[in-house]
Amino acid sequence: MADDSTSAFQAGRTGLIVRIPEAEPSVRRWRERLDPSARAGVPAHVAVLFPFLDESRMDELVHSALTDVLGGHRAFGLRFERCGRLPEVLHLVPEPDTPLRRLTAAIADRRPEAPLQGRR
Repeated sequence: MADDSTSAFQAGRTGLIVRIPEAEPSVRRWRERLDPSARAGVPAHVAVLFPFLDESRMDELVHSALTDVLGGHRAFGLRFERCGRLPEVLHLVPEPDTPLRRLTAAIADRRPEAPLQGRR
């Protein structure tokens, strides 16, 4: 795990993800080499909200609120047919992305103190 304060992956920081186990065989080698979160045991995933809350703030009320929000969304399928680029990340682009954006918005509406990427 990276311990330098400039790293996006820091102890105590939480995130909400959708695990994508089907992608693991295709991306494992790259993630192990290039992704500090993979080396820390985070599986192949799509980030819904990162960072979320500091680990010290995760309690039963937060878990209950997440259960309520996530329970109001139906399961959905995703495809990963092309690569995309964020400033420091090469990633597979989830399509369609609308269900993921709705999850992010619903959680951010319920937990406004959790910073959205790009809106901190």
